[in-house]
Amino acid sequence: MGAGVQTGGTVSNDWLKSFQDPRLDAIVSQAIARNLDLRQAADRVEAARQMVVVVGSQLKPQISGNFGVNTLRDKDESSNFNSSRAVISVSWEPDVWGRLRAQRAAAQAGYQATALDYAYARQSLAATSAKAWYQAIATRRLLAINEQAVRVYKELLRLATVKQAAGQVSQLDVAEAGAKVYEAENQLRETQSLLSEEQRALEVLIGNYPAAALDVNQDLPPPPPPIAAGLPSTLLERRPDLVAAEHLVLAAFRTQEAARLALLPTFTLSANGGRLYHEVLSILRLNPWYYQADIGMTVPIYTGGALRAEVKIANAHQQRALAGYGSAVLNAFREVENALTNENLYGQRLKFEEDALRERTEAVRLSTIKYQNGAIALLPVLQLQTDEFAVASEVIRLRNALLANRINLHLALGGSFDSTPSATIK
Repeated sequence: MGAGVQTGGTVSNDWLKSFQDPRLDAIVSQAIARNLDLRQAADRVEAARQMVVVVGSQLKPQISGNFGVNTLRDKDESSNFNSSRAVISVSWEPDVWGRLRAQRAAAQAGYQATALDYAYARQSLAATSAKAWYQAIATRRLLAINEQAVRVYKELLRLATVKQAAGQVSQLDVAEAGAKVYEAENQLRETQSLLSEEQRALEVLIGNYPAAALDVNQDLPPPPPPIAAGLPSTLLERRPDLVAAEHLVLAAFRTQEAARLALLPTFTLSANGGRLYHEVLSILRLNPWYYQADIGMTVPIYTGGALRAEVKIANAHQQRALAGYGSAVLNAFREVENALTNENLYGQRLKFEEDALRERTEAVRLSTIKYQNGAIALLPVLQLQTDEFAVASEVIRLRNALLANRINLHLALGGSFDSTPSATIK
């Protein structure tokens, strides 16, 4: 996978440490501990675990007790007639054909798929939190650029006003500089709003009240070393969502097997016994202790086509699970290939933009000097300054995109954000 990508780094577990950002570590830890959506996923795992117990219990004998006391009093008699019962019942369905075992296997595979879905949700939450953290930092850096733009344009407006008062330029320069100030102020407010939204989104991820009060770093860190080329496709076997899809296929096969075996007869063994006491039994000198044993067989003769329909439904679910697994595998390869391609292209684009920024900065410096000396008009200076701010903003966006893409690559290849393998069932 990913031929032609630069070499240097590796894809492994505990990728969070590769960013060397203690505050990011804290953000992800808090998200894992407090995110409410992840708690719901954990509850679904527990429900699936207990469902295995419920289904598996059908393979074991079922024991129940029935105890009671009854008192009867005739309105014309002064005495009471008492009776009591204590009955123990035992029933068991021998799994002759393996239907119950197939149902238990399906429930077990379903539980494992749910647990792996939780594991993937955990990894996705870590990746989402990390990307949201860096997105907020990038927006804060863009905010700083907007603030700088307001200051620069105000200074150019001041300079244009002075030169206009001295008769060196026309009112047009003042109007153009004033318009740039208003545009920069508008962009500043827009970025402030965007930063607040991103802070609130991140606060919700980590389980905090969305008050836009979360302080973020002032600048993005450099990305870790680039990922090596020629990554083996077996890395995808670490992805929890793919392993979960495998278990869903297994569950579908087991469910289909159980539906097919439901067409066969079922057998039951039952026994019950206990003590029944009544005054009438005492008068008749009947023994109050008894027991009873039964062997039964149930044969599905006519069910209106329900059992056959259940088999067809199970077959359809089986085909859907197979198609779902194939789709998940193709999607996983797509995510990996995209991330590996972008790993290279984002790095190249960032270098070009950083080179362009240096040239833009120098052009702005020279044009400003020329305008101060009256060699050029203000409009070229404003255009060059606008271009510089645009390139500076693009550099920030590309740096953030490079970090986000690296996180996506770790997630796509099944790397865990901590030392625990991502496909671990808890």
